Amino acid sequence: MLVTPSRAKGLWYTWGIFILLVGILPLHNFVGHAHWQYIRWVPTPDQLSSPAILLDLGVDAVANILLFVPFGLLYALRGLEGKPLSHRHLVLMAFALSFSIEYYQIYCHNRSTSLLDLLDNVLGAYLGMKVGEVYVRRSLATVVEPAA
Repeated sequence: MLVTPSRAKGLWYTWGIFILLVGILPLHNFVGHAHWQYIRWVPTPDQLSSPAILLDLGVDAVANILLFVPFGLLYALRGLEGKPLSHRHLVLMAFALSFSIEYYQIYCHNRSTSLLDLLDNVLGAYLGMKVGEVYVRRSLATVVEPAA
């Protein structure tokens, strides 16, 4: 087994801290007053008709999803000891972490807050958990039924 449940738990916490730091650094961007007018709730029709903006949105979405995949994967690997883990708990944790970062960014220069970022982050964590669940099922199956 590559990762024990306790090691996966430690790595999960570490990855959560890494995500937090990626979202808030550099700290000198924090200015203490909100930039509500710069929140990107959803892409506008003008943005969706621009290839450059579509590319930017796509790259941003892929980056956010990939950032949170290990968060979900490591969460699932905590289940290697055989006890089931809650999808709801992971989604709530990913949402809370992502929402906290996006809310912080409202008060920062040079950072943008986006509803799509929040959704992509939660999706990435969920996809990571699904991949991790497949690995956990296979690992537990080989422990229970060793090959002949």
